[in-house]
Amino acid sequence: MAFVVLLSIISCTGNGSKGYEKIITIKDHNWQRFNKLNFEVPVKKNDSLDFYLVFRYNADFSEKRLPVNITFYTPGGETRSRNFSFWLVDRKTKKKLGTTENHKTSIVLPIRKEMPFIANGVCKVTIEKKIPKVDNFGIEAVGLKAIKSISKKADNK
Repeated sequence: MAFVVLLSIISCTGNGSKGYEKIITIKDHNWQRFNKLNFEVPVKKNDSLDFYLVFRYNADFSEKRLPVNITFYTPGGETRSRNFSFWLVDRKTKKKLGTTENHKTSIVLPIRKEMPFIANGVCKVTIEKKIPKVDNFGIEAVGLKAIKSISKKADNK
């Protein structure tokens, strides 16, 4: 079967003060239906992280929403899975969300805030596109970003 081949990893940093970010460039700008994208985020016990989906697409991608399933496999043995349907346009103005330059749009979408971890290790994250069509042209890159959560207690001081 011809699934999307990962062309390259643009960047991947560890879970230091900068956090984690990995962007996967999609070959031929076609993220096929059953190709799951996999990420491995280093985590520390008692840390909480905020997770974001990074999505880059061009004018060939005409969908107004991006339906995906995102599953977290934590080093503590938990599995957390959820279906998302991210809007890519403002529902009132019909304008694209994110930043568009040269007919290419980039958007960072929040997935989960303050996700706690009870063990050191690697949190494996899988992102699966849920658009029913097998071929979806115009999707240039998909990524995952994780940053250390800012404690609500720290905000109240």
